[in-house]
Amino acid sequence: MQKGFTLIELLVVVLIIGILAAVALPQYQLAVDKSRLAGAISLAQSLRKAQEIYYMSNNAYSVDLENFDIDLSKSCRRSAPGMINCHHYIVDNIYGDLNTSEEVNQVAIFYVPSNPGQTAQKDALIHVYLEHSSLPNEITCEGFTDRGKKLCRASGYTVI
Repeated sequence: MQKGFTLIELLVVVLIIGILAAVALPQYQLAVDKSRLAGAISLAQSLRKAQEIYYMSNNAYSVDLENFDIDLSKSCRRSAPGMINCHHYIVDNIYGDLNTSEEVNQVAIFYVPSNPGQTAQKDALIHVYLEHSSLPNEITCEGFTDRGKKLCRASGYTVI
């Protein structure tokens, strides 16, 4: 009698591994997205604090990042006076109608997954509202794609 596995047994094992991978991969991707979003939220919170300090001194928010002493990681760079471009997200220092009667002053995070072979498309927009805004100190999430909507639901922030 020969020892070893039959072709059917090997196919069944490969099939089971394939099913497990198909179930686990989306959950893994969501966990990766959530961890990237946590980094973006941390940067946005730093910007919000810097904006509030600037507001106390000048009675207005600043559009220019040069007014803040914020250390950007190696993967992020300033792309415009008020924008920070990171590998998987873009942070807008001040988003909305700056200092108007209809103000919606906020730091905005555009989540862009940038996976290889995928066109750059915004999956979600996270709003980190400043103290003098329409929703003081709130964080909301707006999903544009299925992936972005799942990320918003999983993030725990108010979904709009």
